[in-house]
Amino acid sequence: MSPILKTSIVTLLATVSLSYGADAATTVEKVLFVSNRDGNAQIYIMNADGSGQRPLTRPPEENTEPAWSPDGSRIAFTSYRDGNAEIYVMDADGTNQKRLTSDKFSDNAPTWTPDGRVIFRSNRDRWTNFYVMAADGTGLKQLTTTPVDKGTPVLSPDGGWIAFVVHGETGSSEIHVMPAAGGVAKNLTGSLSKNKKMTPSWSPDSKRLVYTEAKDLALNIRAIDPDGGNPGTVTDNVYSNAFPAWAPDGKRIAFVSSREGTRTEMARGDIYVMNADGTGTTNLTHNPDEDNYPAWSADSRTIYFVSLRNGTAQIFSVPAGGGEQRRLTNNKGHDVMIRPQTLAAPSPRPETAKDTITADQSPAH
Repeated sequence: MSPILKTSIVTLLATVSLSYGADAATTVEKVLFVSNRDGNAQIYIMNADGSGQRPLTRPPEENTEPAWSPDGSRIAFTSYRDGNAEIYVMDADGTNQKRLTSDKFSDNAPTWTPDGRVIFRSNRDRWTNFYVMAADGTGLKQLTTTPVDKGTPVLSPDGGWIAFVVHGETGSSEIHVMPAAGGVAKNLTGSLSKNKKMTPSWSPDSKRLVYTEAKDLALNIRAIDPDGGNPGTVTDNVYSNAFPAWAPDGKRIAFVSSREGTRTEMARGDIYVMNADGTGTTNLTHNPDEDNYPAWSADSRTIYFVSLRNGTAQIFSVPAGGGEQRRLTNNKGHDVMIRPQTLAAPSPRPETAKDTITADQSPAH
């Protein structure tokens, strides 16, 4: 397994709704994911039913962490082709790949602002800090300067705020929020408990955050306003409840839980869905092997997830209301995902375009 996939079996899956016609009456969902089926981590795209799988990047270098632009026309990603992690951008069909950053230290975890800029994380000043730049790499601005290690920037849907995890030297981790334009960050969770917090996820209206809190052997999902108000409990049991993902319609939250196992099966989880207030919890997968990293479709009807039930990490889907689970990928490598993005995209390629990349059409590095 590639080092990136072996470390966590976590990267990014994103969905995009492609409109056909001015009235957008017909849409087709595309899914970005990362696979090491070619020997190391590469970015792939497929249709929502698993058809049309094709690579957007090529070996030998690792390419990972893809993120759709707001209009769906481009993809920002992290590439190791120049010796260390740098931010690149490419067209949605994998062409016109361009390097945006150039630094001897790592630049990674790109995310797009609503106005088409790219926020990313870098340790170029020793500590991990956030930066923003135009989509052509110009206008670089440092957003944070604090001497603490920060997790992935999680931008609110309205583009106003960045949520992130701050990792303390004593092993602590807390959820912080800061203005996306730069400014002072606020520790949202430090006064609530000394337990570790992780995996923040925004509500679609940007008015609420859910996150995971670890206490003893249990993981539970909490909620809080971005100003620190109205802290609340969403799940409360002795099992693992983690990786909350808010549905695009704002009504439900998908998450992973081990509550149907035993206390010694904390590593095994199923995909669950619940109402945003924690009620109406439903197990969607009921599988003895690990199901993880739920991601919503654009219409909130389907949940994609990663499962180890066939020995390697493969992508499945299940209706959010329950029903048949469908295996979407099937290969000897690992296909992984996390952090869905629900985006509107421009009209698709002409009908003459093909879903497979021939040697002449391979994206250039």
